[in-house]
Amino acid sequence: MTGDATYKSFDIPLELETVDLGDILGASHRNVMTDGLPVVKPSRADVEAMLAGRGRNVIVAALPPVMGECTHERLAALAVLAGCPVSCFPVLVAAVQAVARDEFNLLAVQTTTGNVAVAVLVSGPGAPAMGLHAGSNGLGPGPRANVTIGRALRLALMNIGGAIPGLLDVSCLGWPGKLSFCTAEHTAASPWPPFHLDRGFRADATVVTAAAAYGFIETADAVSTTVEPLLSNLCEMMGAVRASGSRGSQVLVLLTPQHAHTLAQGGLGRHDVQAYLHERIFALDRHVDAATGKAVRMVSTPEDVLLVVTGGNGGKSAFVPLWSGSRAVSVAVS
Repeated sequence: MTGDATYKSFDIPLELETVDLGDILGASHRNVMTDGLPVVKPSRADVEAMLAGRGRNVIVAALPPVMGECTHERLAALAVLAGCPVSCFPVLVAAVQAVARDEFNLLAVQTTTGNVAVAVLVSGPGAPAMGLHAGSNGLGPGPRANVTIGRALRLALMNIGGAIPGLLDVSCLGWPGKLSFCTAEHTAASPWPPFHLDRGFRADATVVTAAAAYGFIETADAVSTTVEPLLSNLCEMMGAVRASGSRGSQVLVLLTPQHAHTLAQGGLGRHDVQAYLHERIFALDRHVDAATGKAVRMVSTPEDVLLVVTGGNGGKSAFVPLWSGSRAVSVAVS
C-alpha cells in the first residue's frame, strides 16, 4: 500500500481487505476496512443483538480526522465485525466517548507519524461480568473480550474516524498495540483501592480509561521480597527508557499482583509508589529547558503516574510510555 492514494469518504479502494456492509450501514459506509485479520460479517440480527435496545441513530461521538458520526448502529456493526461479545458493547461505547474528549486529542493521535496506540483499561466491579480478563495474558492472546474491544475500537477509528493506514494514519512503523490494547484492573488481587477511585469515580462504578500509548517495556524482578530492592530494580529498568519519554506527559505502570503485594506489605500505598516513581525515575535531570534554565521532568506530578494492578502470577510488570500530545481520559460505563 502506498501513501499517495486519495481519501474518498468511506469507499476507499485500498489493498486492505474490505467488507460490504451496505445492507446494514447504507451506501456511505458500504466498504468497511478491516485490520488484515479475518472478520465476522454482521447480519441485521447480529447488530440488533449488539445494540440491546439502544437507539441505533444516537450519535456517540464525532471522530476525527474526518469527523465521522459514530452512531450506536455503526459501532455495533464494527463490534460484531471484530467478534465482540454482546456484553462488551457498553465498554466500547464508553471507550469511544473517552477518546473523543478534547483532552485526549484524537486528531493528533490519529494522524501523527509517531507509533501511538490507544490503550483501554477497564476498572470496576462490572468488568468480570462483561467477560473482561485481568489475569495472565490480559493483553492477549486469549481473552476474547479484551482483544475484541480493542480491535473494535481500532476499526471505529479507521472506518468512522477515517484514520486509514497509509492515508490519514501516517504512523512511521505502527506496532501490534494498534491492533488491540485492552485489559482490566485485577481488583481481586490488588492490595489497594480500585484505580478508578483516583480518577474521581465511585467505587461501584465501572470505568473505562483511554490513554495514548507508544510502547510496552517489561520490568522484571522475580526475587525481591522487600520494598527498596524491588523499587530500585524497577526504577533502573524503567529509567533506561527515559530518553524516549516525552516531557510533561503521563505514564502507565502495570504492576503485577506479586509486585503490588510486596510494596503493600512494605507499608506503601498506591500514592506512595506514585511519588517514589515520580521522584526517582521520571526526573530528566540532564534535560534543561533553554527558555527557563530549569530541569524538566518527564511527568509533572505523581498523579501523572497511572498505576494499575493487573496480570497473573510472577514478577513481571510493565512500563507503558504515554504520548505527551494526549491526556488519559476516564468515562463511566452506562
